[in-house]
Amino acid sequence: MALVLAEGTQLEAVLDDTYPLWNEGLTREAYGRWNAAQLRTPWGREHLHRYALVDERGQVLASAKRYRYDVRVDGREGWMLGIGAVFTPPTLRGRGYATELLRQLIEREQQAGALAAGLFSEISAAYYRRLGFEPLPREEVRLELVGKSGSPAMLVRSGTERDLSDLAAMHAIRSSSSRFALRRDPAQIHYAIAKKRLFSGVGRPGLRQTQFFVAEEGASAVAYVVITGTDEDWTIEEAGDRDPAGARLGGMLQVLVAREPSHRMPLIRAWWPSGFPVPPQARLTARGPARDLFMLRRLTAIEPPLRAEDVFYWRSDYF
Repeated sequence: MALVLAEGTQLEAVLDDTYPLWNEGLTREAYGRWNAAQLRTPWGREHLHRYALVDERGQVLASAKRYRYDVRVDGREGWMLGIGAVFTPPTLRGRGYATELLRQLIEREQQAGALAAGLFSEISAAYYRRLGFEPLPREEVRLELVGKSGSPAMLVRSGTERDLSDLAAMHAIRSSSSRFALRRDPAQIHYAIAKKRLFSGVGRPGLRQTQFFVAEEGASAVAYVVITGTDEDWTIEEAGDRDPAGARLGGMLQVLVAREPSHRMPLIRAWWPSGFPVPPQARLTARGPARDLFMLRRLTAIEPPLRAEDVFYWRSDYF
């Protein structure tokens, strides 16, 4: 068995097999276009590849996405292997192919210098624990706006590519005190937002919107938010604010809600990093564990074990 880059007919076989599980409402054609478009982004070309474990005939036995994310762990800068979309065709399950794929992939990336391997599990932790992964607890919250109603006097506009450097700077400052965080440069932030915009673009109208807004002072973005969902159900994928209290972000959310006064207040969900301030115009409610389990395998020394409050991570970087 060999680990190879999935291309051509092998890639199409992987997409055919994974489509029923991960199509998220897309057609098969749109699912293929969405995956291909991610690889055409500047960050995706360098950091995202799909690998397959194949037999001597080239038949795909198992497959997974391989990401390389720049990270900082306990003050040490390097990169993390991100593992996504681990899949074995139903007729081939129970033979250890996914385990072998992960073993080879992790060994290869560890030799290349990865500090850690991370993944998001949609199944119980037991399977990946056998492979050395441990859960990193994270919270999903609901955010409720409080205080005065109406729209504050502030300029909120659609975000553009020229804002990405400001967004990266905000992230660097906010995440600096966390033991574990991605080191997000403009290219990586562009990928995270483009991935969601591409999904909205290839899906049927109304399936899911992606909105990217900034608050500007002078010529610089000083706060931002990326929201996916519908008019009545929002997910904050990521956000930033130069204000230590997060008041600009809170004002932005008030502005965005006030744009459609005829609609009821949207239900707003988020993964809220512990090091990020709760805006004074809002409160966090309905705290609970995130549904998608983030698991990490240390490939170098990380001591003591990481806790939820040690990790700065937005849902925008789910893989």
